Amino acid sequence: MDAVVAVEVAGSGRAALAREIARVWSRCLLDDAGATPPDATVRVVVDDDPRLVAQARADGAVASGVLAEVMHGLSPVVTLAAIEHQAGRLMMLHACGLADPASGRTVALVAASGTGKTTAARRVGTALGYVSDETIAVRADGTVAPYPKPLSVVDAAGGWVKQQVSLDELGLVAAPAECRLAGLAMLVRDGAEEAWLEPVSTVESLAALAPQTSYLSRLPRPLHLLAGLVEGAGGLRLLHYRDSEQLPPLVAGMLA
Repeated sequence: MDAVVAVEVAGSGRAALAREIARVWSRCLLDDAGATPPDATVRVVVDDDPRLVAQARADGAVASGVLAEVMHGLSPVVTLAAIEHQAGRLMMLHACGLADPASGRTVALVAASGTGKTTAARRVGTALGYVSDETIAVRADGTVAPYPKPLSVVDAAGGWVKQQVSLDELGLVAAPAECRLAGLAMLVRDGAEEAWLEPVSTVESLAALAPQTSYLSRLPRPLHLLAGLVEGAGGLRLLHYRDSEQLPPLVAGMLA
């Protein structure tokens, strides 16, 4: 999201934690990180000593004696740090993004947390470039600042800790260097036997999209900007569907 977030790793398990972060977050790492001043800093701690873990948490760190729990907690903390840095600068939608690998034309699939963004990205991202499964940040010129974070997948055993899965491990296609918003849809998982797209008027689009933005009010003339984004993307559509298997042809059609 055009933000540099430094991750400070500490505790007795710091070496293993650093390796895991580098592996899972590989598409977000900077080659020249040491030469780039961070816009925000987060601290993560893995340690066998419960007292040190408790103190680290009290100091605001993501801390646990279990590596998987720290990885689970790192993702939303990094996301929030980037979003807060870009508040008032970028239009940020709660959406997953898929891009044409050749042209960079990007579709944003908007949805509230826990309602299908990650599943959609996992299903469609094996054919189209994965831009993000969390936030689509649009610059003033209509280009998209990618955020290729790892996917947070619910554990099959039903635990509360989500597994952080590498994009390479899932075989998701890398997005091109330059992406531009070209399509906008809101996911509506209503059991439709045949998936379909329902056009939405600009006024109705504003009402539907505003709750699925971050820091909209910080932007100058926010509704004007949001309306321009909608119109530039060819209008908002409601994507009615039953399961993620129905999504690839509709998303591809929006990019055609």
